[in-house]
Amino acid sequence: MDKEYYTPKEVRALLGMTYSGLQNQINTGNLHPVIPPGRKQKLYLKQEVDTLKAQREAWERSHHVAQAAVPPTFGQASIADLREAAELADAVFGTGHPLSLHTRLACLQKNPALDYVLKQGDQIVGFFSLLPLPSQTILDLLQGRRTVSDLSARDILPSVPGQTVDLFGLALGVRPGASLKTRRTWGELLLLGARRVIVNLGHLGIIIATLSAQSETPLGCHLITHLGFTQIVSPLEGLHNFTIDVEPSGLPFLLDYKAALQARAQAHCITADLLIEQPHISMVHVHDL
Repeated sequence: MDKEYYTPKEVRALLGMTYSGLQNQINTGNLHPVIPPGRKQKLYLKQEVDTLKAQREAWERSHHVAQAAVPPTFGQASIADLREAAELADAVFGTGHPLSLHTRLACLQKNPALDYVLKQGDQIVGFFSLLPLPSQTILDLLQGRRTVSDLSARDILPSVPGQTVDLFGLALGVRPGASLKTRRTWGELLLLGARRVIVNLGHLGIIIATLSAQSETPLGCHLITHLGFTQIVSPLEGLHNFTIDVEPSGLPFLLDYKAALQARAQAHCITADLLIEQPHISMVHVHDL
């Protein structure tokens, strides 16, 4: 087997289809046979075949999951979820997702509040990643001086109450293959979950300065703008940049976030005042004795 290509026989075996089925994939534009230099036989790009295989498998899983009666649930991803989430990302964005599974594991071990999943039963049907990064790193990503594939666990910042962070939306997507109605439902639940994650950061005392994101897909752009992001100029063709300046924003979920942050600050001040006053009260009681 060639390192970068599959033979027609290998493609049929991988995709589980006949010669006519393979020809149909060519006719519909899903596969594009090529003749590499120095070769006489038509071959198929490995990445293109692997992507189609992942999409077909995702479609089959989605069709099964969509029939389930169990309602979807949104929550923080565990380390055990990452492999399936990475496979889903491959199905959505194509194989060779910028962050390897190893890198994602290292990032999650440094800060566990990065990845979130939408599950129906025991199947992941949507995912959402939000990374706290240095502001210069985010600017470099938006300006094309760095790419997401450059990121490592060293770039991830901790989430510390009282400290200001800039957040970068790494990924947001739903499993392909289900009906449009089902995917829209998953998308709406994923967006609702993403908003709740940000509001909860306010309850935890995390001060967010900006939210930023990028997307290459129409669905990704739709979901990001539906969250309320503003599209800004991108120097790279086909890559769309989005941002929100949190402090002046009047988006409802960010108003909820700022209210939660203020309530946290007020509660913290009250607790601090009580701690300051307590020694004085104790001294009075001791003096009275």
